[in-house]
Amino acid sequence: MFVKQWMVTEVVTVAPNESIAVAEQMLKGHKIRRLPVVENGLVVGIISPRDLEKVMPSMLDAEGASEEEFIAANTEIRTVMTPSPITVEPDDTLVEATKKMRRNKIDGLPVVEKGKLVGILSITDILDAFLEIMTGGQAGIRFDLKIDQNPEAFYKMIKVFQKQNKEILAISQHYGYSSEHHLVTVHIKENDNDELIEMLWKNEVTVERISPVS
Repeated sequence: MFVKQWMVTEVVTVAPNESIAVAEQMLKGHKIRRLPVVENGLVVGIISPRDLEKVMPSMLDAEGASEEEFIAANTEIRTVMTPSPITVEPDDTLVEATKKMRRNKIDGLPVVEKGKLVGILSITDILDAFLEIMTGGQAGIRFDLKIDQNPEAFYKMIKVFQKQNKEILAISQHYGYSSEHHLVTVHIKENDNDELIEMLWKNEVTVERISPVS
């Protein structure tokens, strides 16, 4: 899966010469946590609530709310934004984007193409993609199956589903389940699975859990 499949293309942005008061209003008004700073179509920075919090102590030292508001209204975003933010491109994979988020401990990435902003990818988008991968975006039944650590065991398991004419909506494999076994999660559409379960056991596939997916 690629970033362009999951990124949000309608991005709220702000100019670097706007005030931090404007940035705060935009973050709160749009209920977002990352606000790209754009100048001449290029991403020059990003601002988050944490960036604004860095200047709050000096604002709180002001004598009264009016002086605090004056500072907020007259401090440009360029002075508190994070310059040259970490970005991804539309054709990058979600795996690459997720690694960047985790490595840098951030929850969102501007998506740029030739330096220009074309979208934004958040941790929520990553979670949506994860759910799509794990469920195929459809209701059904999930089988958690334990198989031996060899390719033949996996193909043998797949053949059981084929013989039972089951439509597989999503499949994933956890290689670190144990020293001898893999855990395979298979999401199928059908509900009548008594014969399938019996055949899985006969083919040395351990049925660990069966649960509905809504």
